[in-house]
Amino acid sequence: MKEETTISQILIGLLISGSLALFSLIYFTFYLFNLVDHFIHPSTVIEYNRGAMYGIGGIGLLSFFCGFLVLLFYRKLSPKAESRMGKGIIIGIILMFIFPLVSNFTVPSLIENSGYQRCEKAERRASWPIFRIHIYTDNRQVCE
Repeated sequence: MKEETTISQILIGLLISGSLALFSLIYFTFYLFNLVDHFIHPSTVIEYNRGAMYGIGGIGLLSFFCGFLVLLFYRKLSPKAESRMGKGIIIGIILMFIFPLVSNFTVPSLIENSGYQRCEKAERRASWPIFRIHIYTDNRQVCE
């Protein structure tokens, strides 16, 4: 016999998915603004966090979260709302894979064209290569 889902289980699921969605979007936004700020106000060191670019997938997770909330409280979605939620999830998933790949090619070349050099000695080695933080400097002595 199948057990019915309790309200507490639903609320825990909502809390977890909502928290993950917000965290990923905040993480992405913080590092994106940090990177843009380095271009606007040049500094001696630029950090490029590759893993943070995957945070844009939070759009899909946030769409899923909002749809789940609507289903919880209203029990039925209108076709228009269902379509928007589905599009949000699909767009979020597509952006989560496309945006980091495109940025991994364009951002380093933009940084290097601005006169910075990659400083591999200062980089922390992450267990997954996608979460690596690239360090660039305009002064080679800072790297050594």
